[in-house]
Amino acid sequence: MIKAVIRKKGGRYVSYEISGHAGGNGENEFDIVCADVSVLSITTANNFHKLCNVRPIAKMEDGYLYVELPITLPSKQEERTQFLFQAFVNAMEEVGDEYPQYIHILMEGN
Repeated sequence: MIKAVIRKKGGRYVSYEISGHAGGNGENEFDIVCADVSVLSITTANNFHKLCNVRPIAKMEDGYLYVELPITLPSKQEERTQFLFQAFVNAMEEVGDEYPQYIHILMEGN
C-alpha cells in the first residue's frame, strides 16, 4: 500500500511524504496507482522549482519521496507554491477515492 502524508502548519502546506508501493492482486490497477502517484508527486516537486523558482528540500529513494517547502517565501512565490500544492492534494485525493485499496492519505497539522 502507498502511504501519503501531507502536512500543514499554520494553514500553510509545508511538506508531503510518499512511501510504499501499491502492491497488487494480479491485476494491473496497482501499476496505474503507482504511476499516478509518482507523476503527481514528482511533477509537483519539479514545478515548485520551474514555475515558482523555489527549490524544495527533497529526498528520493526507491519507494520513497519527501518534499518540503522553505519556511518563508516572498508573497508571490508563497501564493504560487500553495496553489500548486492544493492542486497536488486535490489530485491525490481523487486517486485515493478511486483506488482506496492501494493508497492511504493522511493529512497532518492545521
